Amino acid sequence: MKSLYLTATLGLLALCTAAQATDWDFDIDARLLTSDGDKSFLDGGLGSLRFGENRSGLQLGRARLALTQPLGELTSLHLDASAWGDHEKNPIDLTEAYLEYRPYPLAGYRARIKAGAFYPPISLENRAAGWESPYTLSSSAINTWLAEEMRTIGIEGQLEWLGTRTGHNFDVGLTAAVFGWNDPLGGVVVSHGFSLHDRQTGLFGRVGPPGVEPLLGRQPFHEIDGRAGMYAGIEARYLDRVVLRVLHYDNRANPAAYNEELDDYAWETKFDSAGLRFESAAGLTAIAQWLNGTTYIAPGGFELEWPFDARFALLSKRIGPHALSARYDDFNVDSENTSLKGKQSGHALTAAYVFEHGPHWRLTLEWLHVTSRDWNRTIYLAEPTFAVESKVELAVRYVLHGNH
Repeated sequence: MKSLYLTATLGLLALCTAAQATDWDFDIDARLLTSDGDKSFLDGGLGSLRFGENRSGLQLGRARLALTQPLGELTSLHLDASAWGDHEKNPIDLTEAYLEYRPYPLAGYRARIKAGAFYPPISLENRAAGWESPYTLSSSAINTWLAEEMRTIGIEGQLEWLGTRTGHNFDVGLTAAVFGWNDPLGGVVVSHGFSLHDRQTGLFGRVGPPGVEPLLGRQPFHEIDGRAGMYAGIEARYLDRVVLRVLHYDNRANPAAYNEELDDYAWETKFDSAGLRFESAAGLTAIAQWLNGTTYIAPGGFELEWPFDARFALLSKRIGPHALSARYDDFNVDSENTSLKGKQSGHALTAAYVFEHGPHWRLTLEWLHVTSRDWNRTIYLAEPTFAVESKVELAVRYVLHGNH
């Protein structure tokens, strides 16, 4: 697997850098933080933050290189690679890699096709380059989970009716996808519940250190049962000020299928999500998002199911180069088995200040406070189920853009 990763990463990067007219983005951010949180999943713990108390001090937030290579007028190749400065098995890994085909609009309609590995169109929060949030450092609980163990590895099509180009006040788009290589989806949210951070799992990466319960270094992007998953959604935009997005997701996994090499089952995971974003001409942004679903396995004929749900509300105000944001999260995982493995409930408050100094520098100060109950803390670590965790984090980012 590691040789496959190196071959794919180096080959794709070489393809882009050897071609002409390649658009590229490079950014790196350093973090100075103080945290009283428990050990995170990166260190074999069940803390809700990316950096626990043991990681207070100076840390690398992310080093990222993204390349977009046009392949003619209508097709482009996009690669996004990152290093996170932790103990991942691949120090540099791809988070997205896909081809995109955008034909010219025709008769008031616009189409788009993506093929490869990319994020599904769920988040209304993570809209900045590198699938990051422009409002805070840490993503909401919903989008943190998507970053940990979800990627579309397949093909997605979108058809959009451009009503605003024909005298109407709104546009409407339909999206559908068929995908594979995401059968372990659900195992992470059951093993350590929802958390709040900005760490994205690489396409060849894992979640948590191998051999350490409860995560055991899960590898979320694999095919186990040979069955394709699907999702379908709709998006409506009103004058580019209001966006409504709804999506149904089903990986159609066979919950009895088991992979010995991964030591994992195909988790049958399905959910519905809905979100609304409003933006005013005065720089005010409001976002509300909701997600509800279940994940299920059937080892040896035993049926084990975990319903889960999460929601958040975010309010942000931009004044010139300054922005102030606040977010509230609520999240739950229910356990249908008597041991209560995987059961979790909690909420979080986030406040952030962003200052953009010219095109290259960005400073972000964030406070995050999480209160949660996680029964896995007692079952696996003999720790109290209840935890209150906080951190204050200062990030300084430098960004470069270019065309070669």
